[in-house]
Amino acid sequence: MPTNPDSNPHRKKYQDLILRPEYEHLRLNFPSGHTWIRILPGLGDSAYGWILPILALEFPGGRFVHPASFNPNKRSVFDIAHDWLRTFHPQLLRSKTNKTGFRLKPIKVGAFWGVEYSEAGQHSLRLAVESFHSGTSGPVGLAYEIWRKLFEKDENDHRMCDGLHPENGVMVCVERRRPRLAGPPLHWVQVGRIPRSVDDLLEKVSPIEKEQLHPLERVIREASVEEQWDYLGRLISPELVARIRAATRRRGK
Repeated sequence: MPTNPDSNPHRKKYQDLILRPEYEHLRLNFPSGHTWIRILPGLGDSAYGWILPILALEFPGGRFVHPASFNPNKRSVFDIAHDWLRTFHPQLLRSKTNKTGFRLKPIKVGAFWGVEYSEAGQHSLRLAVESFHSGTSGPVGLAYEIWRKLFEKDENDHRMCDGLHPENGVMVCVERRRPRLAGPPLHWVQVGRIPRSVDDLLEKVSPIEKEQLHPLERVIREASVEEQWDYLGRLISPELVARIRAATRRRGK
């Protein structure tokens, strides 16, 4: 029997549905050890800066993008279910006193482009999708820690570096370790000191990868309403989903 759960061939693959399928091969999965990346500044034709904040909803075995990530007025199927359960079955919802209840609220995630540095000289264009949790309850997310390091200030309240400057910015190192005991991987982030031009690094990225460098909002996958109901059913059961859908149809939602 394998001792590493990731090596189990029968383990169902996690469905991280944040990126569009055609960009999935560019996802940066930080390996154990040190990874040096040069984070790219925001693209000129993008409505966002270097990082795209995303709200993600989780279901057993996966997660997807909350529609409010791009339109704050949009509601998800999970929001509809949360309101219904809060009215009729509040005991089923997760709370401070009920840790085993259904969690229907989104988590914060950050997506950004970067060039993964290679000692061999052939660098790679990568998309990172990591937690943007600030650590108010639970561990600090990796995307949040990178953001914090890039905007860290000294004792005079001045930024310690301009890590995102196209010419004078620096690389970021992420060190990933497996804990001795069971638990999620541990990450340490440090900011380099040697300026590395974005254009110089991109020159050593394959042309095929560079062709896929598009604004962040174009690489994110949006789930249809029917897909959202399916994901909700995996969390709270198809039977309960059917009850909620029937009730909300009657109320004209």
